[in-house]
Amino acid sequence: MSAMRGHPFPVLRRLPALLSCLLLLIALPVLAAQHPVISDGMPGYQHTAWRVGQGAPGDIWDIAQDREGMLWLATGSGLYRFDGRRFERQAAPAGTRFPSTNMVTLGLDDDDGLWIGYFQAGISQFSAQRLRSFGRAQGVPVGVVPRFAHDRDGRLWAAVNGGLRWFDGQRWQVPAADAGVPQRRVQWVLQDSHGTFWVLADLHIWKRPAGKTAFENTGIAVSQMATLTESPQGEIWLADRIRGTSPLANAQGLLPPSEREARRMPDLVAARLQFTADGALWATMSPHGGVARVTFDDQQAVRIERFDTPQGLTATSAVPVIADREGNLWVGTNLGLNRFRARTVQTLAVGPSDPYRSLVRGSDGRVYGYGEDLRLFDLQRPLLAESAAQLQAAAQRASTPVWQFDWINLARTVGGHTTRIPLPPPLTGQPLHALLFADDDQAWVCAGEQAVLQYAENRWRRETRLPEQACSSLARASDGALLLGYSDGTLRRLDAASITTFGAEQGLSVGPITALLQHDDLLLVAGEAGLAARLGNGRFVPVRTNTTGILEGITGMVADAKGRLWLNGSRGLVRLEAATLRSALHDGQPVAPRLFDAVDGMPGIALQSGPIPTAVLAADGLLWLATNQGLAWLDTLQPHINTMAPGVRIGDVLYGTTQAPLQEGLRLPAGTSQLQIDYVALSLARPERNRYRYRLSGVDDGWQDAGGSTRAYYTNLAPGHYRFEVEAANEDGIWSRAPAIRNFRIAPTFLQSIWFKLLCVVLVLAVLMLAIRIRSGQLAMLFRARLQERNGERERIARDLHDTLLQGSQGLILRLHAISQSAQTPEPVRTQLEAAMQLAEQNLAEGRERVNALRDGPFTGRDLASALADVHAEYAGQGTNPLRLTVEGSPPTLQTDAAEEVFLIGREAIRNALRHAQASAIEVELSYGTRCFLLHVRDDGVGIADEDAGRGHWGMQGMRERAQRLGAELQLWTRPGLGTEVALSVPARRLYRRRPSRWRWPWSRPTHD
Repeated sequence: MSAMRGHPFPVLRRLPALLSCLLLLIALPVLAAQHPVISDGMPGYQHTAWRVGQGAPGDIWDIAQDREGMLWLATGSGLYRFDGRRFERQAAPAGTRFPSTNMVTLGLDDDDGLWIGYFQAGISQFSAQRLRSFGRAQGVPVGVVPRFAHDRDGRLWAAVNGGLRWFDGQRWQVPAADAGVPQRRVQWVLQDSHGTFWVLADLHIWKRPAGKTAFENTGIAVSQMATLTESPQGEIWLADRIRGTSPLANAQGLLPPSEREARRMPDLVAARLQFTADGALWATMSPHGGVARVTFDDQQAVRIERFDTPQGLTATSAVPVIADREGNLWVGTNLGLNRFRARTVQTLAVGPSDPYRSLVRGSDGRVYGYGEDLRLFDLQRPLLAESAAQLQAAAQRASTPVWQFDWINLARTVGGHTTRIPLPPPLTGQPLHALLFADDDQAWVCAGEQAVLQYAENRWRRETRLPEQACSSLARASDGALLLGYSDGTLRRLDAASITTFGAEQGLSVGPITALLQHDDLLLVAGEAGLAARLGNGRFVPVRTNTTGILEGITGMVADAKGRLWLNGSRGLVRLEAATLRSALHDGQPVAPRLFDAVDGMPGIALQSGPIPTAVLAADGLLWLATNQGLAWLDTLQPHINTMAPGVRIGDVLYGTTQAPLQEGLRLPAGTSQLQIDYVALSLARPERNRYRYRLSGVDDGWQDAGGSTRAYYTNLAPGHYRFEVEAANEDGIWSRAPAIRNFRIAPTFLQSIWFKLLCVVLVLAVLMLAIRIRSGQLAMLFRARLQERNGERERIARDLHDTLLQGSQGLILRLHAISQSAQTPEPVRTQLEAAMQLAEQNLAEGRERVNALRDGPFTGRDLASALADVHAEYAGQGTNPLRLTVEGSPPTLQTDAAEEVFLIGREAIRNALRHAQASAIEVELSYGTRCFLLHVRDDGVGIADEDAGRGHWGMQGMRERAQRLGAELQLWTRPGLGTEVALSVPARRLYRRRPSRWRWPWSRPTHD
């Protein structure tokens, strides 16, 4: 009754509650469908960690990448840079210092400089040459600097907890009073792609639309330390420490509150947000929780992957997250740096659980996987996200037969029913070494020790044309012929008409053959020792690479529609461009294949024991790989090429015990002969796979291949100017657009200087002159000795002639005279005797003349002109054969011996003119030049018909011999009836006596003539 009195209809009191429950039950499935799936780990990404204690800094608060590709880290212990290999703490330029080591924010300047925001020390502008710091005196309020941003006009803004500021080039200015934005608790700034400038200030969101000068309050409240980011679709997203993560606006402006709320992720409490090119959202969880990756279906989040310390993150407290220009994700924590790289090769999460997994392709292009239990899994692209049961159910619905094996039997699945096919006796139960499923109804088998079998039309047939030897690999040629590889390295080609065998004589030497592939005119043969290729009908050529062992242990090879070759081997998956391989084979050059290994997602290496290939290409473009750690796939429809050409940074140069940056124009000290130059490619995707080449001008003739080495060594360098160049290629062989260049100079020591070389030349010349002087003195002494010997011999001959021949001749003349005066001498006889005595007296006079010439020489004590004039007077007589004597120049002092030779040549020429030429006039010309002496003797006689004219005198032969001893040149011009001219040219140094020098070497001796 009391109840009735309280409400006339008590059921109606429960109606609102019932309606609420009903609505909740209706909404639960919808809410459940909208709630994203959360999972631990990121299977699609490879994680790499650099931890404190392994070179990485701690307390990483911000990360920036400059235009060269270098990573800069703002940390609690200062500024660091990272090139993918080494962390290097950056010192302030000489003469400056950072206001604080507690750096929290980085911003890039237009000239690639850095803006640094400190925890409580203002702002700095940093470059390699300059550091400018700004504090309260320069307009920066006290407080943390969380963010920098450039607006659409290029103006730099800074969010400072103490207020919003913009930089005018000299100072940080407060926005105008009519800007409308409050100057307190400013925590973020962002310029979006639509022109709107966003500010988080006073725990609210403010915006300045394009074309406006004042900020508008959106009325949306935020928590302390909230942040903003923009998606590739142009949406602005908000990370709020209380309400979670949600979209805020798009190109049309603020999103409706209902949409913001519907898409909000309350559990994603993030410190920073970063979208990637694929539309996924990365977040660092605040204050703990590691990293999260959110994927979307249209606009709705469908999956959240979490990655924290149990999965390998350096620390659970993470703040900065950025995507570099190569697509890598970088996350900084308080205990190190982390990199997330999208895996190229994906592991099949579900599938056969047996240790050995096999792959087979059906005639319709679909690929199936199975284990030893022969249960098929359909590996179509749309099914990869499904469960194992769904993959098996799809395989049961296969429309074409599927071949399988269980090591001793074939198996064939049709319509979900599997039938085992044993080998025929006596091979039943023998192991299968190689299999080839030619079509839905035909298979080839190498079994046992000898047999090659074909299964067709439900029966077995043995191939009797082949030798009794079991093969290790089977494949089809492009024309349908059967290719068989053997464990002894032999290859056979079987067609309907013939069998062709290839071995070492044809260039094939790869060891036991493990895989075969015919692609157009290119035949590849893989073996345990490497890979060989044959173009057309040519010889097999070993395929050489720049990485040792990369082509060993290949057990699966396929070619895709784009002409790329994929080789599954013992080092991982290898990609080769068929066109590049053909060119390399033609030119005899090595190839640079791309290797996909564990960092790229390969779960293991290719299976090395099995009768079927370990690489199969599906019709949907997925390349399936059988590895020792499971099945994996790669999407061949994607390029999988890092097209970003790496920049190169030249680092330090080490000479002696000194290490310093190799700056442009560096001058190295004298005596430097050995150098070590460091360099590194700024490619952060796979820095261990970067390749380098360098050259040093004047030393290297061409580019030197350095492989993966990041140092160049040089020895025995000479002083001079040098130019060092280095280029780099990333993991996909994309080379730098331009080399990094440094010019430097090695100063010479005194012994290497030009002055020392000139001094050496002077000393050599001085020694040479001294040697010449000494040798000349020796030759002069020898010449004097020989002349004295000759003069002594002449005097002896003169004495002998005087004492014997002349005296005897004189006595004979006297006796004949006595006979002629005798009374008994008849007159005719007396007349003959007197004529004979006259002739004898003439000969006696000439003999005395010769004797006198032998004793002291007719030139003694006279100059050349007077001596030659006396010769003419002696032989010409009075009034006949006039002489014209001409002297040009001032006669210098002559060397006696040489002057006598000149005189004797001149005397002989005058005597010949007087005695034999019948000349009526004689002209003698003497010219004393500075370089040479000239003597000309001319006459108007009958000329000389024979050089031996005037027999009994010196003649022309004697004149030439004297001229040769002088080092002079003697010339004769004569024609019968036109006279004769004798010309003698003597070098001045052979005739003129040298004047004594005003100075002489201490060891030189005075010259005596």
